[in-house]
Amino acid sequence: MAVGWALLAAWADLFGHSAGFAQSYSGLSGLGNMRIYWLVGLLLLAAAMAAFPCRFERVRRSLFFCLPLAASFGTMAFAVAPQQAFFQPEVVALLGIVVAGAGYTWFTCLFCGILAETQSMSCAIGGIVASLALKTVLVQVLTGVLSEPMQVGLAVVLPFAIAVLAGVAERGPCTRIERDEWKPASDASAAYRYVVPQMLVAALAVATTRVLTPLGFFGDPLHQFSGAMLAAAGTLGVVAVLVALSHAVLVKRVKIHLNRRFIPAFLVVVIAFFVSALTPSWQGVVSAVSEVFVTAVEALTHALFWTLAVTSIRLKGASPFRVVGLAAGFYDAVSIVWVACFFDLGVANSGVVLLVALVLAVLVIWLIDRGGGEERPAVPPELIVDRRGEVAERAGLSPRETEVFMMLAQGRSRAFISEELVLSEGTVKTHISHIYAKLNVHGRQEMFDLLLAEDAGADRR
Repeated sequence: MAVGWALLAAWADLFGHSAGFAQSYSGLSGLGNMRIYWLVGLLLLAAAMAAFPCRFERVRRSLFFCLPLAASFGTMAFAVAPQQAFFQPEVVALLGIVVAGAGYTWFTCLFCGILAETQSMSCAIGGIVASLALKTVLVQVLTGVLSEPMQVGLAVVLPFAIAVLAGVAERGPCTRIERDEWKPASDASAAYRYVVPQMLVAALAVATTRVLTPLGFFGDPLHQFSGAMLAAAGTLGVVAVLVALSHAVLVKRVKIHLNRRFIPAFLVVVIAFFVSALTPSWQGVVSAVSEVFVTAVEALTHALFWTLAVTSIRLKGASPFRVVGLAAGFYDAVSIVWVACFFDLGVANSGVVLLVALVLAVLVIWLIDRGGGEERPAVPPELIVDRRGEVAERAGLSPRETEVFMMLAQGRSRAFISEELVLSEGTVKTHISHIYAKLNVHGRQEMFDLLLAEDAGADRR
C-alpha cells in the first residue's frame, strides 16, 4: 500500500513538473495554469463519486481495470499532444490532463477504502506516512536520474504498476480485527459532527501548504539545500521530521476520543504557517531548518487529511466513494481557488495564509471547548467491561452469544458486530434477542443498567 501510494504521488509529480512534460506545458501557456485543469479532473470524478456512490460500488471491479488504463492514456495524450497534428494539440493536452486527474482521484479512493477495510488505525496511518516519506525520496531520484523520455515513459506505465500494487494490498494481511485500536462512538452521527469540520479544515490546510513549500506535489527541490549531498541531507531531514511528527500526533493518539484526537496535529500545522511567514527574514542554518520543518508539515497535513478520510469511512461503514468524493471534492475546489487567485502571492504578504492559520486555531479552540463531555456514550464502556465475563457466565450465554454480548456492552452497533464477527445482521439480531432473554432484560439500556448494578454491587462488597 505504501509503495503504491508513493508511486501515485510520484506519478503526479512527474506529470506536474518534470522536464519530460515541459514541451507540453509550454505549448499551452496561453491557457493559464495547467494545474487548474488537473484539479478539474480530480473534482469531476470526486463529485461523481459523492453523488452516485452506489453506482460506483456496483462497477468497482470494472473501474479497477478501466481507470488505470484511462490514466495512462491521459498521461500519454498530454505528452504527445505537441508532436501530433491530426487533432488540435490544445484539445488533446487538456483532455489528457483532465482524464489523468480523474485517475488520481480514483486511486486515492481505492487506497483509502482498502486501508479502512483491512488495517488497524496504526497500520493505516503508518501506510499513509510511509508513502509520503517514500514519495519525498523517490521524486528526487526520478527527476534527477532519468532522462526526459524516460520520465515520460515511466509516467505512462506507473498507473498500471499502481493498480497492481493496489490489487496486492487488497489481498494482503488484515490487521483490523486482530490489532485494531479503533474505538468508535456509540452514536456515529454524533461522531461525524467532529470529523466533518476537521476534514474540511484539513482540506483547506492541504491546499494552502502546497503553495508554501518547495516539496509540494507540484514542487521543486529544497531551496536552501543546493548540491547533491546537501539536497539528499535535506530530503532525509524532511523524512525524519515527518515520521517523528506523525508518530507523535497521529499514531500515538489513535485511542483518543475523536474530539481531541487530532488537536496536536492541527496545532503543528498552525505553527508551520507562522514559521513559513517568518522564514524570508531568516538566514543560514535557521532558514534551512525552517524549510525542512515546514516541508515536513506539508506532508504531515496530507497524512492528517487522509487519516481523517479513513476515519470517516470506518464510522458506521460509510461508502469510500461518498467520503473520498466529498472530502477530495472540497479540497479540489479550494485548490482551484488557490491556484487561480492566490498562487503567486508571497507568503509573507499573503493575508490568505494567515486567515487559514486563524481558521485552524479557531477549530482547535472549538474542539477543546466541546471536549468536556459531548458525544460520550450513555454508559462509559470502562465502567462495565470488568463485569461482562461474570454476567455472561452466570446467564449461561453460549461462546458466540458471549462474543456478541462483549461488543454490545461496548456500545457497538449491530452492523459493526456483523462486520467484525463475519455474521449476517439477521444472525446478530437473533443472538441479541437470545442474550436479552437470558439476561431477563428488554433492551440495551436495561442491559447497561444491569451491568452497572453489578459493578456497583462489586464495589460495595
